[in-house]
Amino acid sequence: MAEKLIISGGGLVGSLAAIVFKKRGYDVEIFEKRSDLRLNYEGGRSINLIITSRGLNALKMAGVVEQVLPITVKVTGRMMHAKSGEIKFQPYGKDDNECNYSVSRSELNGLLLDLAQKLQIPIHFEQEVQKVSFDEKTCTVRDLKTQKETNYKFDRLVGTDGAGSPTRKCVIQHVGETASDRVDFLESDYKEMFMPAGENKQYPLDPKGLHIWPRGTHMLMALPNLGGSFTMTLYMPKTGGQWSFENINSPEKVKDLFQSEFPDAIPLMPKYIDDYMNNPQGVLGTVRCHPWHVGDSVFLAGDAAHAIVPFFGQGMNCGFEDISTLVEILDQCGNNWGEALQIYSQNQKKNADAIADMAIENFVEMKDKVGDAQFLFRKMVDGLLEKEFSDIYRTRYAMVTYTLVPYSITQQAGLIQNKILDQLCDGKSELSQIDLKEARNLLEKDFMPFLNKNKVKLETFTL
Repeated sequence: MAEKLIISGGGLVGSLAAIVFKKRGYDVEIFEKRSDLRLNYEGGRSINLIITSRGLNALKMAGVVEQVLPITVKVTGRMMHAKSGEIKFQPYGKDDNECNYSVSRSELNGLLLDLAQKLQIPIHFEQEVQKVSFDEKTCTVRDLKTQKETNYKFDRLVGTDGAGSPTRKCVIQHVGETASDRVDFLESDYKEMFMPAGENKQYPLDPKGLHIWPRGTHMLMALPNLGGSFTMTLYMPKTGGQWSFENINSPEKVKDLFQSEFPDAIPLMPKYIDDYMNNPQGVLGTVRCHPWHVGDSVFLAGDAAHAIVPFFGQGMNCGFEDISTLVEILDQCGNNWGEALQIYSQNQKKNADAIADMAIENFVEMKDKVGDAQFLFRKMVDGLLEKEFSDIYRTRYAMVTYTLVPYSITQQAGLIQNKILDQLCDGKSELSQIDLKEARNLLEKDFMPFLNKNKVKLETFTL
């Protein structure tokens, strides 16, 4: 008889996990507290996503990447919008083959749920796993419409129930004093907005770019959707200062904000005032917890284990990598779940903490530094090193986004890269001033030994 695997949470990571484990022969069942988003999707609270190497790898492992790619839009770099209206393009990778894939969260989640149901996986909506009995291997599910509670037996229970995970709370409570559970909120919140397609479904902005209007304490971002539109996201401090959600509290003040900070977006966003006033204000936080598992039967994945802020575009990718990594470990351990979950928790916890830190750093970079001349020069030098020494150097961004190098190793590599860039850029402002011979010497002395020690392969992930 197939082992029973219950998934608490039918979001992106939960639905992907269901597909993966069903194909591995498990008897899978999903319980999701929300209603079916394919029938009742309400916009206004979801930041568009990008799929990168780690997400693509997991989708490939699940055998669904070919179904997912058609609902995405390729994005090859950042488009920086100055107040003056000037736009500067900053490419992401070495060439256009290294790209990100923009996708609607709801469309991707809906597609994965469709694919799960085609595999005859039962999905119960408006039903939430609220309690876990670890010794008896049962979970209590509450029907949120009738409030009726039902107990279900399981062999494995996967908590993919989001940042406020009831499963995580059960794990932490069961483990006791040695457990930890922390949520750190940013001082900034966000609102989703919308830029419609132009005539004949033409994109009003270049669809090859992630568009950013950086303004120090606040910024506007745009990612393309299929059909010519863009999902816009406004980030601002919760309180304080002229531009904050606390102070921008009327249509007149919304108009003042956009006229002052994002004037070139106004003619392209005819309902920007309505979007701001009517859409909910979302919070941004980082979840850090320990442990991620109990014994050989219960484990956490995705936001339930490690919610991160969206500024490296890795939240979903990191969650998907949880599943692909666990599967690889299970194969290595001969499906010994106790051994596999121990390794999984140790490795992925370290990697999740690293990408959480890097995402917060990227937030500061995107809102504060992308218009700074010295910062932009360092980025140009970073790109020059990648171009000239591609066999031994990738930018930290490229390592995160286009390779499968573990996040924790990438974070350490980035610290070494910063020291090298400090030396190369000191007192300089033009690329012609960079001494490539000195650069290679520094890379061979400081960077290559790190790569060799950690057996890092700087290969671009390809499908």
